Amino acid sequence: MKIAVLSDPHIGSSNPVFVPNWEKVVAHVNARNDIDLAIILGDLTLLGSEQPEDLRFGRAALDALNPSWLVLPGNHDVGDISRLSHQPANGERLSLWAEHYGPSYWYSDLLPGWRLIGLNSQIIGTGLTEEEAQWQALEDALATRGSREPVIFIHMPLFLNDWKEADRPAWALMSEGRTRLRRLINDHDVCAVVTGHMHRTIQFDIPETRMIWCAASSFLTYDQSMPEQPGAAMLGLTILTIADGAINAEFVEIDDLMVSRIEDYNGTIYRSPPKD
Repeated sequence: MKIAVLSDPHIGSSNPVFVPNWEKVVAHVNARNDIDLAIILGDLTLLGSEQPEDLRFGRAALDALNPSWLVLPGNHDVGDISRLSHQPANGERLSLWAEHYGPSYWYSDLLPGWRLIGLNSQIIGTGLTEEEAQWQALEDALATRGSREPVIFIHMPLFLNDWKEADRPAWALMSEGRTRLRRLINDHDVCAVVTGHMHRTIQFDIPETRMIWCAASSFLTYDQSMPEQPGAAMLGLTILTIADGAINAEFVEIDDLMVSRIEDYNGTIYRSPPKD
């Protein structure tokens, strides 16, 4: 069985600069006959956290996908983890997301033998009412999975280099949330954690699980603008093959995508977070 992961499309209604890349990635998925499910791994929209029309635009764009799909929000869709951000995730932003896309966290047993669990990274560590509800839903999803293999999908990585690194809420989960999630991953033998956000690709194993960072379809970044991190820069999509209790990633580079770097837009598209 195969899952197409489309991460960080950043498509906008008022600024459609990355829409052609999204359309080419969708065309690639639709042209294949081996895709059982598509998962959009956050930051579907460019400015959904600030412009509700982007949320409507993003939802309409999903109708172009032939396979069944599941979608999760990212910081561009529902706001940031940090309470000091100019656009913190909050109840209003989460309600707008739910109005167009349904719950911001979920689980699915669509693929036989597997439980796919989607988490909203943007509420972890916020203290919002929705955060504790998500923790309870996650524990229930893991406890009731039976013989199904669990995989977690979440927009932001759990960490950039190691579990004990300093908090950088613009880039990865903060320590309290990542520690709680680490315990659940370990206790329930989570097969893999699949993430986006960094616009880089890598698959690596740690004692607790397998980590997979997925390709973005929108833009790349300059290394000097980012905190230290692993992975390779590429544009395209990620194909997950799941079989025999294992999950493996293939990173598919699509040659005719427009290649650009967010720094070159000089803040005219989106306010980039600080490096540290």
